[in-house]
Amino acid sequence: MPNNVDAEANVLGSILIDSKSADLIVPLLSAEDFYLAQNRMIFAVMKQLQTESKPIDVVSVSDALEVKGQLDQVGSVAYLSDLAEGVVSAANGEYYAQIVKRDALTRKVISAGNEIAKFGYECEDGKDALANAEKLVYSITEQSSESALKKVDDAVAAAIKNIQDVQSGNVPKNTVYTDFPTFDAKTHGLKPGEMVLIAARPSVGKTAFALNIAANVALNHGKKVAIFSLEMPSALLAKRMLGYISKVSFNKMDTRGALSGEDYKKIMNGYKALLASGIYIDDYSMNGPSEVLSKCRRLKREQGLDLVIIDYLQLMTSKVNGKAAESRQVEVSDMSRKMKIYAKELDCPIILLSQMSRGVEQRNDHTPLLSDLRESGSIEQDADVVVFLNNPHKYNSALPENEVILDVKKNRNGPIGEIKLDWDGSTTTFKEMVDQNANTTEYTYQENKADDEDKVADIKSISQVAEELHEVAASKEDMPFDMPFASEEPMPFDDAPAPSDEDIPSPSDEDMPFEDDEYSDDEYIDDGDEYVDGEDEDMPF
Repeated sequence: MPNNVDAEANVLGSILIDSKSADLIVPLLSAEDFYLAQNRMIFAVMKQLQTESKPIDVVSVSDALEVKGQLDQVGSVAYLSDLAEGVVSAANGEYYAQIVKRDALTRKVISAGNEIAKFGYECEDGKDALANAEKLVYSITEQSSESALKKVDDAVAAAIKNIQDVQSGNVPKNTVYTDFPTFDAKTHGLKPGEMVLIAARPSVGKTAFALNIAANVALNHGKKVAIFSLEMPSALLAKRMLGYISKVSFNKMDTRGALSGEDYKKIMNGYKALLASGIYIDDYSMNGPSEVLSKCRRLKREQGLDLVIIDYLQLMTSKVNGKAAESRQVEVSDMSRKMKIYAKELDCPIILLSQMSRGVEQRNDHTPLLSDLRESGSIEQDADVVVFLNNPHKYNSALPENEVILDVKKNRNGPIGEIKLDWDGSTTTFKEMVDQNANTTEYTYQENKADDEDKVADIKSISQVAEELHEVAASKEDMPFDMPFASEEPMPFDDAPAPSDEDIPSPSDEDMPFEDDEYSDDEYIDDGDEYVDGEDEDMPF
């Protein structure tokens, strides 16, 4: 296996003789990067001493090894002294550390190749062999990623450029806009590296809302979107997007002979739009965080990637440090943290759907809280944006059934607050309500619900209104000024003779009491002077 024991000795010697080299080199390496077993044990002790803010030299290292019972295994104090004396200067220690890291990476790749080959001989399904190979290779990439402290120069320059772009109207090409105007105004668009959490109780519409966003992003802005559905098959997701795009109801789609020629045309236009879009769907129910990352990396490399949607977090399973998690909360917390890391690595926003606990149903106001996030409190910490979907009609039948509240509870880059959405269940379509300031907490009477006896009882009858007007007209002293109908002076037509039947012409179309309204089905029949009413329910009152 590739190795350079001289470079390893030089690295360890540099750390032993120079504390500054220790601060520089120790964070770059891990104990597994060393080829010789005794060098691995020595470096592990050095890393522990640095973590505990203790000095690193021959005496401290030998003492720590003796406490662990490993001093004789590494060659006693004499081997440590040889390492320290064998280095003239620690100036090249960082360079030798890069050699050690290079050889360690090569050994990991070779080991992974051997494991891939062994698994390939033993497994029965080539797809399993491929998934295992990707997992092993990408795990090496995760472990070998490098980062270091950098001076603020580059970061502040990027911040200034971002401010200038915003002020001049230059939208960064990697910013994702959902086409929900108020939501985009609050978030200023979804940024690369952000994790956006959409939470709701079952059957409120979190999947539909996420699919609306996916269609808007892909069709209106030409972005590449990856959708991972652990609950619904891809065909059903595609059907929902067809309904959203075409605005043809699912009831028509599912009823034999219900689709008209125009409906077929709308559906085919939606079909062509989806074919040309950059939407990719994976409905494998056993996807875990590592599988999601692997597939997203491949898509980003081959086609590009602008947005990832995962439906939904609680259906995922994962191992923590290669082992089964001690509890479901620990597992969900680990997955949430990984998703945030993956968003930064993939350089695109990740929309993560999540279930809410039943706590919202047990409170009187039924307003969602961050504490309602199910199975983990760390989700709210990892997420950059947390929004809840809530349908108040579920808790108060007097409220509009179609109104859904998009409640932005956390927003790192902007304000929080509620956004009112109009929900059309027949096509799984959300859209923002035009009047966001309207008070919809009180139900307003609608004419098409006049048959509801409870609501009709609250409306004054026409006769009651007429009686009140008569009482007002009869009380002249109560009027602030003289009203014509309350005057004691005779009206000009009081003494006029009553018209005879011959003076009354037959009614014509111009005599219709109203035109082009919902009561225009009352009709006059010109077979004499008789007027025939329509049905009673056709009358406005």
